[in-house]
This record gives sequence, structure tokens and C-alpha cells, in this order.
Amino acid sequence: MTPAEGGEPRLSEMLGTLRAPHVPSVPSFEVIGRTVEKVLDRFGTPSHRPEKDPERLIAEMRDRIAGWNWQKVPMSFVARVGRLVFSAPWRDRDDCIRIQSFLLDEIAISTRSGFLNPLVQTYVSSFDALSEVSRKLGQALERARDRLGAQWRSLLAAVPEFFDVARVPQALARLMAQMEDIWMGLRRLGLRSPHAPGLMDAAHLAYLEQVGPRLSEKPEIERLLAWLRPPGQMARATGASEAIAALLRPWVHEAPPKAIQSLLIDRLTEMYGHPKVNRNAVWNLVNSELEQIVLRWLMGADIRFLFRVLDEVERGHMWRDREDFWWLLYETGRIDEVWIAFNDEGYRAAIQKLPPEARQSARRFGHQCGERDKSLLIMRIGSKIVVEGTFNFKVHIFNADNRLAPKLYQPKYDVAEIRSLGGALSKPHLGDWQSWVRRNL
Repeated sequence: MTPAEGGEPRLSEMLGTLRAPHVPSVPSFEVIGRTVEKVLDRFGTPSHRPEKDPERLIAEMRDRIAGWNWQKVPMSFVARVGRLVFSAPWRDRDDCIRIQSFLLDEIAISTRSGFLNPLVQTYVSSFDALSEVSRKLGQALERARDRLGAQWRSLLAAVPEFFDVARVPQALARLMAQMEDIWMGLRRLGLRSPHAPGLMDAAHLAYLEQVGPRLSEKPEIERLLAWLRPPGQMARATGASEAIAALLRPWVHEAPPKAIQSLLIDRLTEMYGHPKVNRNAVWNLVNSELEQIVLRWLMGADIRFLFRVLDEVERGHMWRDREDFWWLLYETGRIDEVWIAFNDEGYRAAIQKLPPEARQSARRFGHQCGERDKSLLIMRIGSKIVVEGTFNFKVHIFNADNRLAPKLYQPKYDVAEIRSLGGALSKPHLGDWQSWVRRNL
């Protein structure tokens, strides 16, 4: 019977109408990679939150060891206790040393990644090259190397000395010095929090030691700056003063090229604030001689910046004689401090000239919000406060000890208020006004 007569189709007819099977498209390995990264960031990064009740955890662990009671004890509990007893300030206490001994004995025989992997993370976060406790934990983990989880394989292959407390900071630093992107390079090796405390603090200092002689070279400077603040991350705080010192030390006796000076000014003030304005505590740890280098660079950059912006927003007016005069005083070391305040149009133009990431985080100049055509250059020159202004604003000279004198580094100024202050000498920009300024400084 044929198909038309209601029978089943012949096999030859079925084979003749076969279509090629649908082959699904190859999955995007980029998407898979991003998903893996998210999982690792969520579950593979140790928590740095302090324990709410560390004494309770230590006491409970001590009691469980004494009574050998391990019923309904989650591995997360053991990991939390391990983070405590191997870390300062608990690691040198007698009761914690007994718990350490128990955990070190368990490392020697355990095959459970849920126990071993958190202790590797504890070794990293609690690392102290001078601590006998860190040394013992490193030695125990070295003997358990073959039983550690896959997440550590790349790192241990790249850094065979990883569990040797005396050698690992320098070994990691050598790797960092070879990485184009240090932050991402360390993460790919398995160190998910490259700015975390402990081992990475020691590796950071060792890295600065290794690259210090090359920090007059722009690519090396850029790599260190990128390490201090990777995209989307907060600036590194621990070891930041040592990094700033390393970046500035090559320029104690010579001026850097303009491109390097601008790079250092922009990035350091973006990350750690202006030393005189929104000062980060990091600057308190920087040698005062090195800090003065940054302040001097900032003074020169601000004077040039003021007149560069004025050239753009106040076309038709000549500022050359004023710029040349104040620049000469700066070059001869007469000016001690500088602050600028732009009018509305200048302020908007100046904001646009800052690096995008610095527009919100760093305050590099003030705002003159009175008369719309006036911008100000405010200086401390010895025992005087000098206020220079655009257009018909006279040069004003105040004694620095005059309580009415304008203060530097303020966010807002009004030229009308400055004119009304008492105790100032003033001079319009007519004739040999420069000699008058010199005589009254």
C-alpha cells in the first residue's frame, strides 16, 4: 500500500527527505570566562571582615578539641578559627598556639580542599616574614602541596618558593616586575585580592625595591601607578607612602621631563589628594623633602594652568607680562605656595582639562564666584599673601599674619570681599608695577 492509500511512508522516501541535523553554535568562551571570574570573585576571595566575637570562636574550638566533639561542625567554622589563630594579635597566645598545633597536625593528613584551601588563604592574609607562626604554617602547607586544590596550581608552579616565608616576597616581586598589568597578572595566577594585607604588602615593598632604579623611565612609572590604582579599584593605602617616595626619589636633584611631571602630579593627586587641600593620611608618612618636590611641581603647574585657561576663555586680553613676571618669581624660588580660583567660565574649562577620573575626587583649584570676569592667582611669598587678578583687579599684598588676609586653598572666593578687606597694599597694572611688587614683598 502506497502512502497515498493511507499506509506508512517507505523507508527510501523518508531517507530522501532527511535534513542535516541542527548543530548548535559554539559557546562564547569569553562569556564563560567572565562567568568564571564572577564566581571566583564571589566565592574564591577570602573575607576580610573582622569576626564579631573572636573570643567565643576560640573558646568553642578549644572545647571541641579537648572533648573531641566534631558533630555538626561546618568546615566554615574551622576556617574562621584558622584565620584567627594564625593572625595577629591572637597567634602568640598560649590557647591559640594549642589550636594551631591541632590544625597543623590536620594539614599533615587532610585531603579535604574545604579545609586546606582556606588555610592557604590564611597564610596569604596573615603573612609575616618575621613570625614563627607564619613560618610553621608555610612549612605545613608546603608538605601538603600535592593535596591542595586546583586553584593554587598556577600560582605554585609560577612561584615554587610560595610557602617559604623568607623568599616568597622577593619571588613574587620578580614576577610583578615582569607583568605588563600587575593587578590582572596576579589575579590570573590565583591571588584574587592583590591589594589584600599580609603577603601582598611584603611583595609590594619588595617590588618597589626591585624597580626603584628604573623609576625614571615613563613605562615603569605608568606600570607602578596602574598597580597602585587599577581600573575600578580604590587606590592602595598600605605601602602607598613608600611607592610615592620611590616615584619621587629620582627627581630630588634633577627636574623630570614635563610629560613625567604632569603624569605624576595628575595621578598622585587623583589617588591621594592635594597635600595642602584634600590631604590623604598617606602624605603624613612621606618624607617632607619629597613632599616639597610635589608642592613645587604643583605651584608651577598651577601658574601655567591658570594662564593657559585664561588664553582660551578670555580672548582679546594679553596676560603675557603677568605670566612672565610670576613665572620668574616662581623659577627663582621666591613663591612658597600657590592657589588659583577661576571665574565661572574658566572653572568649567579647567574642570574639562583634568583627567576624567580626577574631576570628582581631587580639588585642584578654587572658584571665584563674584564678578564673572575675574580669576585669581593667590600666593604666599615669604611673609606676604599676594592676590593677583584678571582685567582691572589690582595686585593686593597682605601681611600673612593679618587675620583678614585671604587664605589659600579655599573652595570659593569673591573679589568684592577681597577688595573690602583692610590692611592691604594694592597697585593697578600700570607702568612698572613689577618693581612695586618686588619692593613690597
